[in-house]
Amino acid sequence: MNVNATFFAELLAFSIFIFITYRYLWPSFSSILDARREEISKGLEAASESQKKLEEAEDSSRKMIEDAKNEASSLINQAGSRGDQIVEEAKTQATEEQLKIKSAAEADIEQNVTKAKENLKQEVSALVLAGAAKILEKEVNAESNKQIIDDLIKEL
Repeated sequence: MNVNATFFAELLAFSIFIFITYRYLWPSFSSILDARREEISKGLEAASESQKKLEEAEDSSRKMIEDAKNEASSLINQAGSRGDQIVEEAKTQATEEQLKIKSAAEADIEQNVTKAKENLKQEVSALVLAGAAKILEKEVNAESNKQIIDDLIKEL
């Protein structure tokens, strides 16, 4: 056995694997990552909008408090307590909405990541089998090698 020939054969097989990976897997993986970035940015925008709504609610409650202070002295105590109540309600509602949006975005992201991983595992196993079949120059019987394929998928 010639060591140089073995080295060049392994180099050729590795080069083929790299080519297949960059040619077929990398674009789909890149698109999955881009979609995930987009979903994350949408979630962050929604959280930012919730923060703006919270600030608007605080501003409106401050205005209501100022207007109440300009009224008669008997209404000052009532307006202040009502303004504080509105602020608390607005804060509570905005916080709840922000948490709902955030948890929904996180769940959606987690689900997409799980789907992407499963799809990637299936694609990699199919490419590995195709590459192995080409290297061996014979057909690989999927039924007889199902256990090997399942083990490979679990390892990935």
